[in-house]
Amino acid sequence: MSATAIFGGDPLLKILSETDRNDLLSLGAERRYATDQRILDQGNDDRFVVLIRRGWTVVRAEAENGRSVIFGLCGPLDIVGEMAAFDGKPRSATVTALVEVHGRVVPSADFLAFLRGRPHAYEAAVRSLSARLRAADDQSQTLATLTVLQRLARLLLDLDAGDTSRAGAELNQQELAAAIGATRESVAKSLAALRARAVLRSEGRRIVIADRGALQAIALL
Repeated sequence: MSATAIFGGDPLLKILSETDRNDLLSLGAERRYATDQRILDQGNDDRFVVLIRRGWTVVRAEAENGRSVIFGLCGPLDIVGEMAAFDGKPRSATVTALVEVHGRVVPSADFLAFLRGRPHAYEAAVRSLSARLRAADDQSQTLATLTVLQRLARLLLDLDAGDTSRAGAELNQQELAAAIGATRESVAKSLAALRARAVLRSEGRRIVIADRGALQAIALL
């Protein structure tokens, strides 16, 4: 399991052809979102998608028991809000800017019309949604079979990969806990244990992997 696993595979805008990508990015209007600003709200009926050009967002949902569950991170070339565009139902999650986000806001009707006119783009969008659903299944299995320490190790390794490391630095202990289906207290204990064994170290708010091999062994990777 990882914070970004539910968005497994390449971002939709990346797998589109250059022509389709440029045409899609020409729709709608540019908008900037400040750090911590909500981009989409769970339960809302608004009808637009956001094409992320720069920055990182966290996707979370409130469960019936009141707990917040982080589904993943979305960054450059990702699209958020397309599920509601496809099924016409209220937003299934809240999307919040982790850092300043530059996006392109496209009305759902324009987004769907774009896809209907381009079979290859439509197929890419379907593959992208399929990857999210498969990753969600993987996430459920991981939550049921791995310990908190193992889940946390996998999350930290994933956040350390590529550009997501910057976004991962913005997650506090409560958010890390929500991402792996654990309590803040259990995450704090696991982080302390990993620091005590020199597997991790802290640089300000940032968690740095000091011994990648050990963390991979803990994560069973």
